[in-house]
Amino acid sequence: MSYIEKHLHQGEHVIKEGEFHWLWHARAWAALLIFGWLIIGIIYWAYEMIRLNTTEFAITNRSILLKKGFISAHVTQLSLEAVEGAKLDQGIFGRIFGFGGLDIEGRGAGEVDFPTMAKPSEFLSALNHAQMEAEEAPIERLADEIEHHDDAA
Repeated sequence: MSYIEKHLHQGEHVIKEGEFHWLWHARAWAALLIFGWLIIGIIYWAYEMIRLNTTEFAITNRSILLKKGFISAHVTQLSLEAVEGAKLDQGIFGRIFGFGGLDIEGRGAGEVDFPTMAKPSEFLSALNHAQMEAEEAPIERLADEIEHHDDAA
């Protein structure tokens, strides 16, 4: 079970989990194979493997989360209501191979800078979908309460 799943609030569920592109894993392994005879190749490989395996990012029905850290956890969280905009950054190779950067801007000084991820446009689409559902949820709850109140009367 991931760190994010362990720390969800009651009624909160993960809509989309982000993941690193396979090229980032391949880059770490290539460094080990090419520079493994040097200490720096082993250190780089270990650093990247720890970073890739201890960084989590997800969209829930209430917020977006980015967790980094191995020994200590550094979590950046932004509620869906506070999201004001997003910046998707994909170069030519990112478009070809399906990876890119995503920065989510929130109210005030809130911002979540995600690491380069696989399928960032799908992640952004899931965020937009979660925001639409979050906006509709209070209206649906109110409609259910009105209907329930009318049935009781």
